[in-house]
Amino acid sequence: MPWTLNESFLTKKKKKKKKVLKHKCVIYGIRYRRRKTNTSWLLRFHRCTYMKQGNSDSKKPTDVAVLSIILTGSTLTLIYTYKRYLTQFKRSTDIPKRIFRKKWLYGKVTSVGDGDNFHFFHMPGGISGGWGWLRSIPRMVKNDNVSKKLVSGNENISFFNLNWIMHRRSNKSQIQRTKSQLLKLNVPFKNRKNLPTIPIRLCGIDAPERAHFGNEAQPFGNEALIWLQNRILGKKIWVKPLSIDQYNRCVARVSYWDWFGGWRDLSLEMLKDGLAVVYEGKVNTEFDGREETYRHHEFMARSRKRGLWVQKKFETPGEYKKRI
Repeated sequence: MPWTLNESFLTKKKKKKKKVLKHKCVIYGIRYRRRKTNTSWLLRFHRCTYMKQGNSDSKKPTDVAVLSIILTGSTLTLIYTYKRYLTQFKRSTDIPKRIFRKKWLYGKVTSVGDGDNFHFFHMPGGISGGWGWLRSIPRMVKNDNVSKKLVSGNENISFFNLNWIMHRRSNKSQIQRTKSQLLKLNVPFKNRKNLPTIPIRLCGIDAPERAHFGNEAQPFGNEALIWLQNRILGKKIWVKPLSIDQYNRCVARVSYWDWFGGWRDLSLEMLKDGLAVVYEGKVNTEFDGREETYRHHEFMARSRKRGLWVQKKFETPGEYKKRI
């Protein structure tokens, strides 16, 4: 019976192959499955020889852990970025120490109360920080009492030839003319109060005092106020905090944009036009490394009889404060 012997031999050989295949699958950790006739060669290749089959349920915890780490990290990054770069400072005491003398703050001037100080609405990040489309900016009320420019004869004297007037010799008519020209400067907006603003004191200068607490005003005190309102009220500026004075005002260097001259130092411009003097006090004296520049331009304005220097007898704001 050779046929029956051959058949039994073949069946034994198939069984041996199955045992060897099972043994290899156990060694490599591959799940053994019985081959089917309708199984494609690609699936058989993946199951038996290409990769190790693992339990799909064992991968889910690792995926969830990675996703949670990514979400937590991105959330903490957003919180850190907002607190460090987009937090609005509403008082001078809110400004952290790391910003003083190193960083500049961007914002809007909402009120000018004196010739050398004003209120600053902090707008961190500007447009990219959401101001104007996500965070509201205080709107300024237009000033109805907009004065006309001073006209002398057939000459229309504008602010740009004000320096020419200040070159003349000091006399009463010249003083009155200079004062009237400054008082005629256009102040387009009214002061806005009751806003979360930072009081700013200009560094390195001292403007003439206005009438406070029953005391008389110094000459050119109101003129310095109007000049400052004309320059910065309702406009966007940059402020560099330097220190905090005894009145909780932020002593700072201020820079603003002028289309005719680029970026300008506000304290320096007041000295050039003769509407302030270099600060004489010993407490909270801040110049941000520009004391020599300030003193030079004060000397130039004094020699050219600009602004308050047209007076023959002049009392500095420091002397005025000591006297009263």
